Amino acid sequence: MAELSWSSILWSIKDEVQFAAYLVLFLYSMVRGAAPERLLSGVLFAMLAFDKVHHALLGGSILWHHANVGHFVIDLLVMACTFVVALHANRVYPLWVAGVEIISVFGHIYRLGLEEINRFAYDMMVVMPSYVQLVAMTLGIVFHTSRRRRLGSYPSWRHSWRPMPTAGARISPTI
Repeated sequence: MAELSWSSILWSIKDEVQFAAYLVLFLYSMVRGAAPERLLSGVLFAMLAFDKVHHALLGGSILWHHANVGHFVIDLLVMACTFVVALHANRVYPLWVAGVEIISVFGHIYRLGLEEINRFAYDMMVVMPSYVQLVAMTLGIVFHTSRRRRLGSYPSWRHSWRPMPTAGARISPTI
């Protein structure tokens, strides 16, 4: 019997490894992360959990114009959630997490519009962003915990609004 290589073994268990990595990241962010880390890791873990439930309930996938409708809906929801966090979080890495989700969503849109797209290209456009998100989220929470250890507590959210000045108060320019 031929011996299996590490790459073939890893390829066969990649979904389980990714799920376990997101679970560990989620649990770690619940303990060490602030609100943006908790929200993003929760959304990303829920993405994989909903995918497993989706496949278990349907016994496969629903394809329309060769695009996976269930994955498209999940990716649209993830994109909406990550965009809200990315636009308000006082961090840079949520922009990466939300940005690569655009690739996944547009991979589905591209597949709906052009059925002739190579299956490998479609799979890479909709699957690879989750691995980039895993790396970005991991680095983000590592940098967050390091920054919190060095500087102490800092704001989790940006405040783009300013309170209205009281009557008679002068507004001084800020630089």
